[in-house]
Amino acid sequence: MVELSGSKVHKIKRLLFLRDVFVISISAFGGPEMHLALFSKRLVEKRKYLSQADLLELYSLAQMLPGPSSTQTITSMGYRFGGATLALLTLIIWVLPAFCLMTLFGMVFASQLVDSHSLLHTFRFIQPLAVAFIMVAGWKMARQVINSRLSMYLMVFAFVMAALMRHPLEKYFKTPWIFPIVLLIGGLVSYLYNRREVIEDRRPIPVKIKWRYLVVFLLIFAGSAIALRITQDRSLSIFQNTYQFGTIVFGGGNVLIPMLFDQFVQSKHFLSADEFLTGIGLNQAVPGPIFTIATYIGGLTMRDYGLMGQLYGSLLGTVGIFLPGALMIFFMYPLWDSIKNRKVIRRSLEGIIAASSGLVLAAGYLLFLPVAFRWKEPNNFFYTNLAEENFIHWGDMGLVLLLVILLFKIKLPSPVWVVAAILAGLLIP
Repeated sequence: MVELSGSKVHKIKRLLFLRDVFVISISAFGGPEMHLALFSKRLVEKRKYLSQADLLELYSLAQMLPGPSSTQTITSMGYRFGGATLALLTLIIWVLPAFCLMTLFGMVFASQLVDSHSLLHTFRFIQPLAVAFIMVAGWKMARQVINSRLSMYLMVFAFVMAALMRHPLEKYFKTPWIFPIVLLIGGLVSYLYNRREVIEDRRPIPVKIKWRYLVVFLLIFAGSAIALRITQDRSLSIFQNTYQFGTIVFGGGNVLIPMLFDQFVQSKHFLSADEFLTGIGLNQAVPGPIFTIATYIGGLTMRDYGLMGQLYGSLLGTVGIFLPGALMIFFMYPLWDSIKNRKVIRRSLEGIIAASSGLVLAAGYLLFLPVAFRWKEPNNFFYTNLAEENFIHWGDMGLVLLLVILLFKIKLPSPVWVVAAILAGLLIP
């Protein structure tokens, strides 16, 4: 039996990691919380690349940075396992399936070859499956990382702030800032509670600050804005606007979407409202990051330039929306890996991780509401907004609960569940 050299073993492990990223990317329906559930299932439970606490730590770091949180979480894993090169490959593989599908949908929709409503009908069981995935993942995470009364209280606090308080005080709590604020409060409470505890001092890992990533980040931000003002080029407008939004967005796709609508529909009239809303629906039916709505918008914006023009526009929208978050991870992750060894951070991590698990549970709850109940106005979850008659979707509610039980009892790969949901959508009228 031939023994492999250490470097070759390391290379094989990296290839295995990238293969796992691809498997997740083709089954990652349902938004960042669903993505986190899949990361937990495959990368933590199955492959054991890292622990649940490590995963929530990286997720917390992503929540404190602008950009797509699930994309930054998995990119930071790539950085952790293989530096900037593996992180970049991880990002490309993670985004690629969604990029291809949203580009294709944009081209097909522009040519009016397929009815988008029938396509969305086929994917109607994906949302209940996503809710079930998040509920199961949230429960498993909480069970593994909640190991003290303090962490339990902080998890409940995060759940109440991000989920329950949105109903009576939506004006104040329905904000993307709620996520970093809750994490910071969790970390502060944990630090104050643990400050008298004797913690072994660890020497911070020496790190050379990667200033070049921050410089590139700022140069692209300023340079693209100046170039657009001078040229007013349509393709440059796609890149500059998506790069700008990727730089300033906290809170994920739900915050990004109104910004894109205001710029590309209401301000510049590159798309109609119907085309934009169809893209939102198709984006929900595509695996991968929600930020690939920029792929679809970029393609339709360049539809007057033929298929190659649409492909170019899709590429510009994709690079523009994901590049800022990637550069921020390349700059921040080495710093985080060093400063987390300091006492103040180590005393705070318990609270940050506990609050993160509460945010995952809150996401499952908020996604369950539109599936299980009928509302007069969408995304308005006040009890007074419930439909007057038949306000409970008994079938969808029962389906979510059944899927939760099956996910606990039957150990099948995530793509199998997704394929089954799509087949059910095709076969059931």
